[in-house]
Amino acid sequence: MFSSIPIHLALWLIPAVFALTGFAVLYHRILVPRHRGRVGEIAVDRALRRLFTEVKRDLIVPDGRGGLTQLDHLALTPAGLLVVETKNYRGLILGKEQDAKWTQVLRSTRHQFQNPLRQNYLHIQAIKALCPDVPIIGRVVFAGQARFPKGMPQGLSQLAQLSQDFAELQRGSVSEPVRQAWQTVLSQVRTDAAARKEHLSGLRARHGGGQAGRITAGLFGMAVVTAVGVWYWG
Repeated sequence: MFSSIPIHLALWLIPAVFALTGFAVLYHRILVPRHRGRVGEIAVDRALRRLFTEVKRDLIVPDGRGGLTQLDHLALTPAGLLVVETKNYRGLILGKEQDAKWTQVLRSTRHQFQNPLRQNYLHIQAIKALCPDVPIIGRVVFAGQARFPKGMPQGLSQLAQLSQDFAELQRGSVSEPVRQAWQTVLSQVRTDAAARKEHLSGLRARHGGGQAGRITAGLFGMAVVTAVGVWYWG
């Protein structure tokens, strides 16, 4: 099949193969998880709005340490301000409260990710810095079909159980100090493009560009080198 392709054309196909491979890595490692994450956040947002009258999603606020942090959800409840981190995962989830990393098992593949309880702890501390005198409650919600074969760590909920898990938070009425704290947080929310860019830069500085980005950059570089070589020698 390939013997009929001129050698010059075959050489030019090499950069295209590298480019397509890089796109496939980008799609499966970054674009698909991001889309799945947004779908999960929307599902949790809808569930929270059925339980509480005031709910906000995707908020960038000061982190109390001179930077910015991003909250998936913030809800006003009679028990205090509720900070929710959403994860939309499938498969088996292995991890304990004190572990820095948790593991997702999908068939024969394993993927490590940051302990979401630790991640949400930083969000909780950011809200406490803004509102030190009212209760701040944190919860991590798994929106997908994840299973926890070794038990679900404390502080986690699954989407289907939110009504039961948050029943205590619905009792009573919102006090004036809690309502004022809610307004304080909203007054500190950053919506400008510079804030989102600053937040992303902070994430890269703390966690690096990620394996997918390094692989894609490497493949792109190899494609460029190959194309230049073909042009020069061809």
